[in-house]
Amino acid sequence: MFLAGRKPALLAFGQRSEISLHTVNKEWCGMKPVWTALFIASLSPVALAGEAGGPVPQVLETTGTQQVGPVVVQFQESVPVQLRETIAGVSVGSSSIANVAVHDANTLLVTGRAYGSTSLHVIDSDGNIIVNTVIHVVDQSPNRVVVNRGGADYSMQCAPNCRPAPNLGDNSDYYQTIIQQAQSSSR
Repeated sequence: MFLAGRKPALLAFGQRSEISLHTVNKEWCGMKPVWTALFIASLSPVALAGEAGGPVPQVLETTGTQQVGPVVVQFQESVPVQLRETIAGVSVGSSSIANVAVHDANTLLVTGRAYGSTSLHVIDSDGNIIVNTVIHVVDQSPNRVVVNRGGADYSMQCAPNCRPAPNLGDNSDYYQTIIQQAQSSSR
């Protein structure tokens, strides 16, 4: 501690202290390594960044991840995701849960393929991750009705009248029949 072991003395105006300037300087110099270490520790590691032998940048630009998400998308629907940065690459944890298409340099289209959650990473042209988030595929449709008959599910879309709308987890015969009918009618 600074001036360790010295008793503080009350001095009247004009009195001299037993502590000389030389003593203060000597003890202050003994603290110099401590003060230097504290000063260096208080500097941000980012402020010390720079090329070896080159000047230390005054302002260091960081590309940090953009705050996006979590992205919530309905099953079998798409949502656009607008970004400030230019998109160079996209990575989806599980393409069976969500499909992500790059629409233009700053827009993604996220489509729900199956219920669940998966990761989404977007990379810029410098290889930096600019988005790190989660995609949740949900069913929040107020028009979907699930009928359970004998332990098997049969999904219906009721807007305004109820029609078969097979969904993941439905009775497999029901699902296959409706899908085949839809495929044959679209040919």
